[in-house]
Amino acid sequence: MRKAASAALAAAATATLIAVTAGPAAAAQDSDRHLGVHSWTLLNQNGPGPNPGQRFTAWVEARTDSGRTRGHVVAEHVFDGEGIVRVEFDVDCLVVDGGGAVTVTGPVASASATPADGSAPTTGPAGWHPETGFSFYPADAEGHLRVGWAGADLLHPEKPPRATKCTPTPANVWVIAGRTVVHG
Repeated sequence: MRKAASAALAAAATATLIAVTAGPAAAAQDSDRHLGVHSWTLLNQNGPGPNPGQRFTAWVEARTDSGRTRGHVVAEHVFDGEGIVRVEFDVDCLVVDGGGAVTVTGPVASASATPADGSAPTTGPAGWHPETGFSFYPADAEGHLRVGWAGADLLHPEKPPRATKCTPTPANVWVIAGRTVVHG
């Protein structure tokens, strides 16, 4: 399980999530805007096709209203017969760039790696809340939807955060099912 947890945490720390449905209105930014993103996606770290033996999902609910951002994100990576890695974070930033990429960042609220054998999960140390985030990109030239995921290393919590507040993460996973909707 330690090997699976290490692989899963590395994946959770470097993987990516989601598809974007954003129009030109979503690209404009100002503190008086109402901006929201709602998403559930099934992801794959290895390419745009199915990923047998694994289920990597992301659920995002975030909004900015008159300069105040809030929301919650859950990323869960299930390894059949091995265990589950789950990372949750509270949203502290939601931005859309001129190209339509949506970035959501926030500090880790909880993270755990739970072995399938029922043994105790590994969790982050008390007070551990590194910044993490997702960037959701419009379809690429081949029509694939991509997401950027910058997580935290549960096995090495002393390492610096992999995300910076409001900073996009390059695309590193493929969306294979689900939907992301941006309201602007």
